[in-house]
Amino acid sequence: MKTLIITGLSGAGKSKAVDILEDEGFYCVDNVPVHLVMTFIRLCRDGELEIEKLAIVTDIRGVVSNPDYTATLNQFVEALPEDVEILFLEAKPQELVRRYQVSRRKHPLLDQANTLIGAIDMEQHIMKVLRQRASCIIDTTDLGLNDLRKLIVNMLVADKKKAQVGVKVSSFGFKYGMPISADFVFDVRFLPNPYYKKDLRQLTGQDEAVQQYVMKFPQSRDYFEKVLDLVKTVIPHYEEVNKKYVEIAFGCTGGRHRSVTFACLLSQALKEEKLSVSLTHRDIDKNLR
Repeated sequence: MKTLIITGLSGAGKSKAVDILEDEGFYCVDNVPVHLVMTFIRLCRDGELEIEKLAIVTDIRGVVSNPDYTATLNQFVEALPEDVEILFLEAKPQELVRRYQVSRRKHPLLDQANTLIGAIDMEQHIMKVLRQRASCIIDTTDLGLNDLRKLIVNMLVADKKKAQVGVKVSSFGFKYGMPISADFVFDVRFLPNPYYKKDLRQLTGQDEAVQQYVMKFPQSRDYFEKVLDLVKTVIPHYEEVNKKYVEIAFGCTGGRHRSVTFACLLSQALKEEKLSVSLTHRDIDKNLR
């Protein structure tokens, strides 16, 4: 089980790191006291839960009430197995001050230090032992969310191909409502409708006869080629921002003939491009006559 400790300075972006790691398939647990981290790791590793990737957030909140926090942190670091990695997030003091002023949240050490900058200095000193043990240190001072995502994914994925965008292709009928999760929706209702051909009405876009009918028209072939070119163009850019999948939906009136044809053909074309593709037909059986 891959195990990662997320820690660092308050306000440096640990919650955003958790969101990114959850997208990467990690089981994430926030605000675990330092003295309970090893117990939790053992429970996850020895228990019946099938957890492949675990991320635990522990930080100053877990030691602030302990008067002997230095000894506690030293013991914690010494007890960590070598295969447990630490991701340490930090930012420059002036940026942390700015973030706290914007969020209007209270720093965990403010009562002890009396001033915000004093609390930040105190935390930097306390957390030094974890920073020294860290496998990766990220300064988030000038990072946007996408920049942070790239750094974390690069840390986790040695083979960039493993982060390849998956493509979800689907068909639907407009009369049953549009899919709300689709990134791209293509309307094919302007194309000739096989429904009005008696020998094709009971078939679907999965059948070769329907596909041949839909695609025999020049406007169908031209539209398909333009859609395919667009999808092949945008997918590399989605990979650059580490989006995990792109959902492409084709809609016709009932979701049985034209949209299914286009979804099937696009899925096949993208598989030939060595992309990871899934295919679903939401409404294919809803309008049987």
